[in-house]
Parts: sequence; C-alpha cells; structure tokens
Amino acid sequence: MNALVWRTWKVKIARELRVRGSAVIDAVLYALHVPPSIPATAKVDNALFYVAELLMARAGRMAKWVTRQSGRKVVLFCHREGYIPEFAGEGFAAVLLYRNAWHLRRLLRTMPTPWIVHGFAPKSHYPDVARRALPNVPYIHDLQDTLVVYYGTTPTKRWLRAELPHERACMAEADGVIAHSLEPAEGFRRYGIPHRTRPRTLFFPLYCDDDRFVTMPKISATETHLVYAGGVAGSHRDPRYFGNIQFFGLIETLTKQDLHLHIYPSPTTLAADRTEYEALAKTNPRFHYHEPVGQEKLAEELGRYHFGFHLGFVNDGDHQQSTAKYRLCTTLKLFNFLEAGIQVISSVNLDFQAWMITRHHAGIAIEREDIALLAERLRVLNNASDPWNVERARVRLSLKENTRRLIAFYEAVHSGK
Repeated sequence: MNALVWRTWKVKIARELRVRGSAVIDAVLYALHVPPSIPATAKVDNALFYVAELLMARAGRMAKWVTRQSGRKVVLFCHREGYIPEFAGEGFAAVLLYRNAWHLRRLLRTMPTPWIVHGFAPKSHYPDVARRALPNVPYIHDLQDTLVVYYGTTPTKRWLRAELPHERACMAEADGVIAHSLEPAEGFRRYGIPHRTRPRTLFFPLYCDDDRFVTMPKISATETHLVYAGGVAGSHRDPRYFGNIQFFGLIETLTKQDLHLHIYPSPTTLAADRTEYEALAKTNPRFHYHEPVGQEKLAEELGRYHFGFHLGFVNDGDHQQSTAKYRLCTTLKLFNFLEAGIQVISSVNLDFQAWMITRHHAGIAIEREDIALLAERLRVLNNASDPWNVERARVRLSLKENTRRLIAFYEAVHSGK
C-alpha cells in the first residue's frame, strides 16, 4: 500500500470510528428520551427539512430560491462529516449537524413537526432514517446520481451492498421523487419498481443560479484557456471507478497543443488526491491547479477562461460504472459554466449532458479522438461562436424561472399525503 492510499484510508477509518463511537452514546440517550441541544432559532414551525449525509451544492441553491419565492423556511440536517460550508450558501434558516443515525433521530424527535422532509442522495441511508423516523410527514427523495445505475444491483463493494437497500426503499416508498438527471427512471426499472406504484416524479435539472450570472474579461486574448471544476482523483485510485477524473493523460495531451488547462477541485477533494496535481502544476507551465472555490465566487473565477470542460468516455469495458450512467447523468458544473458565461466542451458519451449543451447552442460534444486536435477545433469555434447563446441558455435554464415548478410539486405532494 503506497503512502497516498494509506492517507486516504486513514481518513476513512478515523471517520468511521468517530461515527460508531458516538452512536453508542446517542442510542442510550435516545432510549432515555434525553433531548439534544438545539438553538431556539432552529425550531421553525411548518418548515421544510432538508436531510443529507453529504451536502450537495444543489441543496443550498434550491433552499435559497424556495425561501425567496415561497417564504417557506428550510432547515438543513447534515452529517457533520459531510457538511461543506462552501455548499450551504445563505438559503437555510438553520443548520443542524448530526454525528450518527441515533443523533439524527434525537434531533428529529425534538424539532417541531415539519411540512415536508426532503432527502438528498446519494447516499440514501440517513435520508431513509429520517423518512422512517417521521412516518406521518410527506417524504421526497432527491436524486442526481442513482447508485444502482452506476454499479447495478449486485455491486462488489461492501458499502454499496449496504447502501442499495436504502436507495431502493426511498425510491419505492417516497411520496415524491425529484430527478435532476435521467438516472432515476433507469433506477426504477433496475429495482423492479412497477410503474403503477412509483411515486409522482418531478424532472428538475440542476439549473443555473441567477444570482451568479457574470460576464468577465478573459485571462488572455491570444491563448486559449480551458477550465474544469469538480472532483479529481490521484493515480492511487482504482481507475475502474475513478478513471474519468484522473486527468494526467488529458493534461499532457491538451497542454502539448498550447492549450492552458485550469482545475478547480471540489471542496470535498481529499488531500491525498491533490498531491500529484499540485506537483504537476509546478513543472508544466500550461497546467494550473487552483484552490477550491465556493459557489458564491465560482462563476467569477470560471468566467475568466474561454471554455469549460467535462469529459467522460466509456472505457471499453474496463470500468465498474455502467454505460447507462454515462448516457443518463448530469452535473452541476455544466450549469456553473453557463453562469460564468462560457461555452462548454462535453463528450458524446455523456448523452443527456451533450444534448442539453447542443440543444441550447451553448457548446460542443466531442469524441475521444477529437482531443488530439482540440486546439484547432476550438480556434474555429471561438471565432464563430455567439456568446449570446450562452446568455440566453442560462436564463431559460435558471432557478428563478423554474423554482415555481418545485414549489408546486411540494404543494402537490403535501396535499396528497
């Protein structure tokens, strides 16, 4: 086991020990009906409860616009190991961090009864705990990535085998499902959930945050700069699971074409995954590895560059993620690029994402073999592109224009419980 692998495992082991150790104490306190400490300001009547193990950036954005357009307050329950302040934003009336499932149950039992519980996945374990703890409250399950679509119904990894029953239960027994991509429809099929029993579903792409729209001067008028924002993985990770966010070969291919490549890693990126990129940026003058940036400032950073990119190619069967995952998925970075006012480079294997981009004339979708000649293609595109296409697209695909659909869905689910 090399040093980077060991660093990653140390983080995971320490986290698991903290969760298991605290769960023993909270289980006893739950049985004794000892209430947890909750600020009085968090005890909001008739609130929306957002529940997540890993805080998704989409949750903070949705909460802000729901509160702004409906007046409904949103309280976030998030695992303290998965809470990312950069993703929270200003949309939550209160944030309560739980340390394990028993602590979450204690918090929920002490709070006023909510209007709706809205669980964010992946992962589905803790949202499922909240769903079961409040059986008389309408429950909505929110899915961007659907794990059964990634790995099938018989995955090899132990954590996936433990997680899938919670994902299936939430999808089958929720009062509503919010689908940010096309994956949940395939998830219903793979789990064998019949059409007649499926919860009502709202298709709600991640959308652009109107508050983040910018038009920025470019970093260079003579050189082309590409930018990526999101997860990265070091070479110590298993390429069958992480190959499409291991960028070493792509960095070499693109920078040899005199293209500059900028990477803004997600705030969730582990230190062990950053090390090699930081070293490479010191030796390759056209590769630039930046510090993570929160959603509030991300568009201003991305807008300085010429193109955003998100490439994912099917690796001829040597991967553990299904080809359906590539066809049906989406990503928030697509909408971050539009917020920044820059065109997007995607890959044809990312069918849904490529369709979104090309339908709105906001970028291009390329084949794997196009990468070797990308610089020339981008020069042509840059000279011929109409920047107003991006600006029109981000208005049509905005939270300001579409949050009313989400609010109407909440109301329909609540009235149907």
